[in-house]
Amino acid sequence: MKIFKKTDFVIIIIVFLTIFIPLILKNETNKGIFVVKLNGQEILELNTPGDYEIKDEKGKLLMIAHFDGKNVWVTDSICPLKICEKTGKISEGGKIICVPNKIVIETRKPQELQTW
Repeated sequence: MKIFKKTDFVIIIIVFLTIFIPLILKNETNKGIFVVKLNGQEILELNTPGDYEIKDEKGKLLMIAHFDGKNVWVTDSICPLKICEKTGKISEGGKIICVPNKIVIETRKPQELQTW
């Protein structure tokens, strides 16, 4: 008496593929792309590892952000309380907000299709 038939193995493989393929594809889309917004306008895209100087319209240095390919964090800022530095590393879905400088660092979100 056989416990499993060939069709049972096929069904098990199909179930595993339907579970894991969407997870793998989701993790690869928009991986490691962050945007920096100043006063609500996108001014910089962090897509390659390194240090990025974030300046205002006049060229004044506001902060330095470090991107390692997966996470981003602020290493230096001119704001008085340094809350953006204390936020630490963020990855996909996180945000760093510097209120005095009006800067937001967040993950790039794909355009959503409005269907109503």
